[in-house]
Amino acid sequence: MSIVDELIENLVERNVIDLNGTFTISVVNGGLNVKGIAHTSLKDTKKNNKEIFKADAPIDAQVSVGEIVIPVPEIK
Repeated sequence: MSIVDELIENLVERNVIDLNGTFTISVVNGGLNVKGIAHTSLKDTKKNNKEIFKADAPIDAQVSVGEIVIPVPEIK
């Protein structure tokens, strides 16, 4: 097993990720607009859930869609 594999295995076994946040999805001309904020923290379960990393990340994304074609079956 490589050092990277052992590191990832230890991170998964010992830690808990807490992810919270709010965001708004709005329909715009040709797609969707997503805005908000995500709050995340990484806690070590072997040290009584001691917080070892905390971050707040803004979310601002726009997704546009070209043309959508939905085939309709012919009814006879």
